[in-house]
Amino acid sequence: MNYARSLIGIFACSIVLAGCGNGSGLRKEADRKGLVLGVAVQAGDVFDPKSISLVKGDFNLMVPENTMKWSVLRPIKDFWNWSDMDSMVAFAERHNMRMKGHAFVWHQQNPPYVNALKTRDAAIALLTEQITEVMTRYKGRIAEYDIANEVIADDGTLRETVWLKAIGPDYLDIAFSAARAADPAAILVLNDYSNEYEGEVKADAFYEFVRDLKERGVPIDAVGFQLHLEAKRPVDVKALRSNIRRFGDLGLGVSFTEIDVRVQIPSTEERVREQDEVYGTLLDVALTEPNVRGFIMWGYTDLRSWIPQFFSGYGYGHIYDRQMNRKSSYFVLKERLAR
Repeated sequence: MNYARSLIGIFACSIVLAGCGNGSGLRKEADRKGLVLGVAVQAGDVFDPKSISLVKGDFNLMVPENTMKWSVLRPIKDFWNWSDMDSMVAFAERHNMRMKGHAFVWHQQNPPYVNALKTRDAAIALLTEQITEVMTRYKGRIAEYDIANEVIADDGTLRETVWLKAIGPDYLDIAFSAARAADPAAILVLNDYSNEYEGEVKADAFYEFVRDLKERGVPIDAVGFQLHLEAKRPVDVKALRSNIRRFGDLGLGVSFTEIDVRVQIPSTEERVREQDEVYGTLLDVALTEPNVRGFIMWGYTDLRSWIPQFFSGYGYGHIYDRQMNRKSSYFVLKERLAR
C-alpha cells in the first residue's frame, strides 16, 4: 500500500467536511494543508462538553490513549470491553474525524493471561485472534493502527517481550500479516520512541529492522516517531529530515505519533520559548517533508498529562494549560499552519 496515496482520498473528504469543526481552531488549516493533525484522548473526553469542543475543533484524527490497549479492551480472556472504543469510534464518525488504533503489541499494559503465554502455538492463536477481532469489528471505520509499539530496546536490540519469548523473532511478521488480512485497506504502522534521528544507535537499529521487514515482504505501510521531547533540547532538524527520507526511500510513510514537549517545573519565559520553538520546528518539518502525513499529540491539556508521573520535575508539555486555555505553543502551531 502506498501510504501517501492512500491519504489523498481521505483528505479530499476532510477538506469538504472541515466546516463541521470549529472554524477558529487548528483543524481548518490542517485540513486545508492535507495534514493529519491528531490527538490522543481518554475515554471520558468524548463525553465532556469542553473536551468535545476542543477535540473536534482542533484535530482531524483521534487516538485512544489507553482504551484499545490489551488490559483495558480485554482484561480477561473471555470478556471484551467494547463500550468505550465504540463510543470513541462513533464520536470520530459524528465529527468527520479520522480514527487511529493503538496498539496490539506492547510490552506493557498486558493482562496476566497474556503475560503467562508460554507456547508458540498458543501465543500465535491469541495474538491473531486479538488483531482479527478488533480490526474486523472496526473495518472501514478505523483508518490506521499502531500494530506494534516500542519493539526495539534502547541499545538497538529486539526488546525482550512475552511475544518474542513465546513466538520468536517472527512475531511481527505474524502480527502485520494478520492485520492486513483482517482489513486490507487499513494503514499498518510500527511505532517507537527515540527513533527519530539518523545516526543514533536506536534509530539506526530501528531503520535496519524495518528495512528487513520490508525486504521480506511484511505488510508494513508506515513508521511512527513518538517524539516525546524535552524543550531545552533543540530539534536536530538535519538528522530528523534525513531519517524521514530514508524511510521514504523504502516506500514507507512517516507519522509523528505521540508529540509532547516537556519543560522543567517551574515554567519560565525562557522555557516556554524553548517549548514553542520545538513545537514549531516539528510542524515545519512535517509540513515540508512530503513523506510525513501525521502530526499527532499525546494529549492536549496539562490537566490530564502523563508527563509528571514519568518524568520527575517536568510537566507543562501540551498546548492547553490545566484550565483548558490555549498556550503560546498553540498559537505557534496555528500561525505555522496558516502560512
